[in-house]
Amino acid sequence: MWLLLATSVVALGIILDRCAAFFRWRQKSNSVLEKLEPLVKVGSWDVAAAWCSMRQGPFSNLAYVFLKNVHQPRDVREDLLRREALIIVGYLDRGLRRLAMLAQVSTLLGLLGTFHVMIMRVTSGQIGGMSALATSSIWECFLTTMYGLLIAIPCSITYQLLEERLDHVTREMDILVSRLEEWRRNAEDRASNSLGTG
Repeated sequence: MWLLLATSVVALGIILDRCAAFFRWRQKSNSVLEKLEPLVKVGSWDVAAAWCSMRQGPFSNLAYVFLKNVHQPRDVREDLLRREALIIVGYLDRGLRRLAMLAQVSTLLGLLGTFHVMIMRVTSGQIGGMSALATSSIWECFLTTMYGLLIAIPCSITYQLLEERLDHVTREMDILVSRLEEWRRNAEDRASNSLGTG
């Protein structure tokens, strides 16, 4: 039971920390793209980068790196974007694997406690017929399993929800970079065409 209590405290700490991290970094990629589209299409790189620097979130951070390195060669820019994306995902992903592990460990600890109590009661002869003492012993045996599941279920649900959110953020970051790259090419094509006609 003490191990289960310690596991529950650690799990609660991770859940609160990760939920707070995702809440602090909540951001809609569409709102970032809507603001940046008119700026990027006319080549206002510095204005767009300044707007991104005033926001905190995975999409504005990634867009800021793109805009600050928009004149770099594409392979250099892609390398910098890949590194920034890894930093963002690493920040959001931190602790999620431990949460999944705690969901499994708490279930196993509950089962371990159940079997331990059952073995102790059987060897001491306390579980015999269906007397009040036997019923009490059986109830005590399954108590640790119940507590283990009470810890495992919230851990598992939280892990799945946050992992789904992280997958969504990753996909949206790919879309954001693709859109910015497309708008950059269009802006450069328009600039070169205007120079050519001039």
